[in-house]
Amino acid sequence: MYDRVIMSRVSLVALFGFYTVSTGFSAFAQGESLGGASGKTAPFRLDTMRREGRTFLVSSLDGGRAELTLDPQLQEATEEVVRSFQVPYAGAVVLSIADGRVLAMVGRSAVDPELGVEQLALRPWAPAASIFKVVSAAALVAEGGLSGASKACYHGGLSSVLPDNLVNLPALDRRCDTLAYGLGKSQNAIIAKLVTQHLTPAKLQRVATAFGFGQPIPFEMPVEPSHLDVPTDDGLEFARTAAGFWHSTLSPLHGALMAAAVASGGEMPIPTLIERAFKANGTAIRMPAPQSRRVISAAVAREVGRMMEGTTRMGTAKHTFHDRRGNRYLPIEVAGKTGTLSAETDKGYVGYSWFIGYAPAAKPTIAFAVALGNHATWRIKASYVARRIVTAYLADKGDRPAARVLAAR
Repeated sequence: MYDRVIMSRVSLVALFGFYTVSTGFSAFAQGESLGGASGKTAPFRLDTMRREGRTFLVSSLDGGRAELTLDPQLQEATEEVVRSFQVPYAGAVVLSIADGRVLAMVGRSAVDPELGVEQLALRPWAPAASIFKVVSAAALVAEGGLSGASKACYHGGLSSVLPDNLVNLPALDRRCDTLAYGLGKSQNAIIAKLVTQHLTPAKLQRVATAFGFGQPIPFEMPVEPSHLDVPTDDGLEFARTAAGFWHSTLSPLHGALMAAAVASGGEMPIPTLIERAFKANGTAIRMPAPQSRRVISAAVAREVGRMMEGTTRMGTAKHTFHDRRGNRYLPIEVAGKTGTLSAETDKGYVGYSWFIGYAPAAKPTIAFAVALGNHATWRIKASYVARRIVTAYLADKGDRPAARVLAAR
């Protein structure tokens, strides 16, 4: 894999923290609650969640009720795939790009049933890995004046970034490829060299902050900010950071928001889990209007989006979305980015697998992020879960080929 590296020994306890949460979405910590829809209402308790038809409902202590934004088919399809493959650690979030509605949110661990959504969907428990290349690519376009067609001549960079990858060595740099190729193939040497030549730590930090790293994410449940440490006095570590070699973490919710920002022309939506809310007497509670904030310009978003399409067409997720003859498994194109890192932890080997993306690539309506933690015997890749998510979404919208694929899985 082009974006696999080895992590030094770390503690999963440090990554996950000390919480008690049941598996799946349907049972958070006992007593967990959603923030009240207004300051004058009691919080809605997720331990009261039940499904009625195509709607998930929760209640408040004072007798009120709220309808959640979750889509039953997407929610259940996402839960089913991580459950059926017994993934050691899995978190996934699906968003409606237009308004930030959470359509699916799953956190499940086959090895630690106490871990759930709070830890695996809303906390940055996994390193951002090569997902951070999306930020680097956006910075190279916005701050460095490059485009997807900008080229770098390079050598190596399949699974590392070394000092000689950052300088021009004609005797070794016998291949030249574009920034778009570097993002689609997750080619570390291309990203590292271009960032070293065209960006400063301050410029990369500025774009990363705009994307939400180190920033709070407004939501009805507590979300821990994703972490980023951009080295300012070590050129090699700066380049490694830009390529996704440590120094950053990411939560699935934040990953889905990053994909949504690219898909929507640079506007990142504010996520929400409450569709409608009512007081005990049936009076509707006024809900805030959907909001978004500008992350990058529309022109930068279009350029990065085109590069992300390369991930599934010719890059690291090509074989997840195409058969051996090059035919698409899905009736639409998907844009995305993979990320892969390996770690020796206090609980043994963990292979982190990421995929963030959006679909359809031409006219995006959903954005999603999947983070998996596999043991030495890998279960599945995150890109496979993402493909299943898109398949379920299309089937739910009445797409017959997708429905047949879903029924035959």
